[in-house]
Amino acid sequence: MRKQSGFTLIKVMLMSTMASVVVFGALKETVIQERLTGNFQKDMNARLLAEKGVFTAAAALQSELESNPNLSIDDLVNQHGTHTGGGTIGDDALFQANVIKNGAGLLEVSSLGQRYFGDANQKLIARFEFQPGQNNSPFQNAVTGCKGVNLSGSGMVDSYDSSKGPYSNTNRDSSGHVNTVIGDSSVTISGNSPIKGDVKASGVVYLKGSSPIIGDVHSNTGVEISGGGGSGYRVEGNIYSGGFFTHKGGDVKGFARVTGDVDMKWGSQILNEGNDPYDIMYGGAGKFPADYHSQDKVELEDGTILYNVSYSDAYFKQVPELEPVKVYDPTSPDYDSAKPNKECDPFELPLNMPSVMAQNPEPSLDFEVGATQSYLFTPTTGRLQSSQTGTKKAKAQNAQAAQIYLFDNLKQDHGISNTDEERVFGMKKFRLASDGQMTITGGDVIFLVDGDFKIDGNAKLTIRSGSSLTVFTTGKIILGASGEVITEKEGMTDTGIPSLNFFSSYDKKDGVQVKGASDMYATIYAPLTQVKLSGSGQLYGTVRGSIINSSGGSGVHFDTALKDVNFGSGNTATSEPKLVFKGWAFQAADPLPDLDETQDQSDDSNEGQNSTNQTK
Repeated sequence: MRKQSGFTLIKVMLMSTMASVVVFGALKETVIQERLTGNFQKDMNARLLAEKGVFTAAAALQSELESNPNLSIDDLVNQHGTHTGGGTIGDDALFQANVIKNGAGLLEVSSLGQRYFGDANQKLIARFEFQPGQNNSPFQNAVTGCKGVNLSGSGMVDSYDSSKGPYSNTNRDSSGHVNTVIGDSSVTISGNSPIKGDVKASGVVYLKGSSPIIGDVHSNTGVEISGGGGSGYRVEGNIYSGGFFTHKGGDVKGFARVTGDVDMKWGSQILNEGNDPYDIMYGGAGKFPADYHSQDKVELEDGTILYNVSYSDAYFKQVPELEPVKVYDPTSPDYDSAKPNKECDPFELPLNMPSVMAQNPEPSLDFEVGATQSYLFTPTTGRLQSSQTGTKKAKAQNAQAAQIYLFDNLKQDHGISNTDEERVFGMKKFRLASDGQMTITGGDVIFLVDGDFKIDGNAKLTIRSGSSLTVFTTGKIILGASGEVITEKEGMTDTGIPSLNFFSSYDKKDGVQVKGASDMYATIYAPLTQVKLSGSGQLYGTVRGSIINSSGGSGVHFDTALKDVNFGSGNTATSEPKLVFKGWAFQAADPLPDLDETQDQSDDSNEGQNSTNQTK
């Protein structure tokens, strides 16, 4: 028994020892697991802080773009290069995000997250593509008559691109669009005024005389093509009418889509040369000559093929889906009661003109050059060059600093560095007459005219190559029959400003009158008054007014380069700038510098520098 008891004791001791080893091993493993878990938690905290740094920086960048959509990628980096902050779990939870533009042109947000005073660090990099907002210049069409357009005579409307050369040396295309934008506003084209572009009207489009439309016709109310225009194409595109369609003569090269009634007379044809399945679709009553039918075969839904289907057949009697011409009135879903004329007046010129004219440095000056005088304007000075003896001398002027809202996106070439301010010349009235001559040279010149602007009496205004003249006026603009305006290089200057610009807030009748026999390059923006183009001179550029009346031989040749003009304060943007996420990247992290340690190193460095200076 004693021998067995002793052996049992030994066994118990051995088992106790083994159990102790197992327990200690388990405890050690538990400690290791606990430390690993703790380290993992620290790293996760650091990574989450790094992510927070990225999100904080990206949100700040996007917010800045929304408040100032004209910033460039370099502006964003300069203004928002560093973002710091922390977490809510403790003072030891920190992040620092740095914003740079990398070699590929992407915005790179490099964020370092730190936990437990540098025990855990995670560095995260996010890359974003910067997509700037796209501006929609109000100068998208050759002719915009907010409340109506009347084109008669023999002037052509077409387009070209001044960035590729002058009109005479470049290809002309079919972007000479004509449109109205307010209420029930019509377009009437008579005489022989070919339109190389689309015609869009919120009211009725009347095609009279023999004027062909080399484009599509869009109307919310109706389209009427008169008879007596002779044979041949009256419309080389398609007809889209949100109301009626009356076709009395001539050919439509494309097809017709009409939501209302159709009335076609003998001598009118829809050729459908593009072989659309439907020559015509209409939702109302149809009135056609007895034998009017499709120009080609018609394939029904069941596969049946028919020929010479009458336009009166149910096959064609279907209501088409049309995109209406945009109308800016109280019934429009886009209507803004605070800015009722914004579609016609996207620059909100009458609203802003008082603040512009408040900066007029010569509000009472009646400025006149005439009697064979010669006057020279640069962006900073205006001086009389020569004059007949005994004539009244035009006053010399020095330009004054101003802030003109339409130049917020542009930098005027005024020969003065280190400033974004504009330089302006002021006057009550402006007149260039009696064989007077005026030259604009040296850069971009701005006039503030709190009254009428007139050129007549064989006077000549010359704008040198590389220079521009922009006129803001509250009165009439009258360019007389014997006046002449010469732009040596039509189109945009290097600063992106068209060579000649008129902005008028005049709101009474006949506020703009262009009567000259000579050609002129200009942008005319007068949304509250009628614009009359008469005589035989050609207008190169664009025109916007309340109602446009063009007669005689006056034509409008739209400069498509104007679509990129960046006048304004961002209120014409068609898309907002944004940051598009492109991907993540990880890098080995260096801890955030300790501020106290950094200060100590700085003090040591200063002491060493002082010692060196003393040695010297």
